[in-house]
Amino acid sequence: MRRAITWFVVVTALCTPSSSAERRSWNRIRYAGGTIPVKTSPYDWNTTLTVSVNPNMIVLEIAPVSVFQTKQIVRMKPSQVTSLSAGPAAWRRVGEVSGAQLPAKSPALFGLLKDFGFLGIVYQTDDGKSAAILLDSYFSWQMLRVLKAVTGKEIEESP
Repeated sequence: MRRAITWFVVVTALCTPSSSAERRSWNRIRYAGGTIPVKTSPYDWNTTLTVSVNPNMIVLEIAPVSVFQTKQIVRMKPSQVTSLSAGPAAWRRVGEVSGAQLPAKSPALFGLLKDFGFLGIVYQTDDGKSAAILLDSYFSWQMLRVLKAVTGKEIEESP
């Protein structure tokens, strides 16, 4: 019995720090559209979003459709982000930015099969122009929670 309790305490102690650490990097994301001039595949989920705290920076690495092209890297400071949005509001908010290219929406079956996994980031570039990114992921709400904490912006959810 003592040995079982000892092993339980050791396993609990080893697992606790890893589960309490907040995740700040995601790598199974699809770049759906925006103002970044890169051609991606609708089946490619190799985009990476990293939020680093020490040098306050949000880094997005977009994998292009061709293997022979280099990744498009977008760096923005949290102070440059003007709005965060989720779900259908993300699609609308990114579409409002001039120059944004979005694919055609697939029709929803009587409003039942809407995709609520979209994440929209609207930000100011270094030269003062508005830019936008529309991402699709299963982890959108986790990413939004971290981005909200870093940027201090509220998340817009209404369509």
